[in-house]
Amino acid sequence: MELNYKKSDTIIISDLHIGSRASQTEKLSKFLDALLENPPHRLIINGDAFEFWNMDYKIMGKFEYKCIRKTIELSEHGTKLVYIPGNHDRAIIGFRKLTLGKIKILNEYILERNGEKYVVMHGDEFDAFVRNHIIITLLIDQLYYLLVKSTAFIKRFVGYNVSIANKKNSKKYLKYVEKIKKAALAYARSRKVNGIIIGHSHYPEIYRNLSGIIYANSGDWIDSCSYIVVGDEIKLEYFKS
Repeated sequence: MELNYKKSDTIIISDLHIGSRASQTEKLSKFLDALLENPPHRLIINGDAFEFWNMDYKIMGKFEYKCIRKTIELSEHGTKLVYIPGNHDRAIIGFRKLTLGKIKILNEYILERNGEKYVVMHGDEFDAFVRNHIIITLLIDQLYYLLVKSTAFIKRFVGYNVSIANKKNSKKYLKYVEKIKKAALAYARSRKVNGIIIGHSHYPEIYRNLSGIIYANSGDWIDSCSYIVVGDEIKLEYFKS
């Protein structure tokens, strides 16, 4: 399957949550196959690649291992790999001083393209609730994964399509997304960069404020299966297999 990017572009994905029951690893594996057919210049895995909070090792199957193997294989084809841990896999940041093959492990990454600079970071840094209420956040995550599973069940066996995206349009959720976006844009302004690219909220979008600063969110691989392409412009794409 051919994806819409050039070999000189950077691909950014986030919130894969490998190890959770809701992660779409089969789809992710196909996406990585498409990248292997035309390796991009850089792949940034922007947080929560693994589900350390709720990981069930008993369900780690062939697609989970295929995703890991294919990601490493990309580096062997010349793609530069950057791994920015998120709040669900933050423990990996402890290895940032080690060289894991050709993978760079960083808290944030400055991406330069066409004379412009973008700071790439997971985004939980702008979520005060996650940082102050770890236990409650764990419970909310479990409810979200149950919602994803029940939606899939209803669609498959009842024939009625219930969209998680529609549920994301609730006032409370949109207010949460806007708070993170506002904080992220303020951070980008303080760093004097042209834009900021995050994940974390599972809400894919691209937005430019009145000052011209770009905010981009790469979404997730539980519901939207979306990614950001940074080339001549910043694009939001969705993987449909």
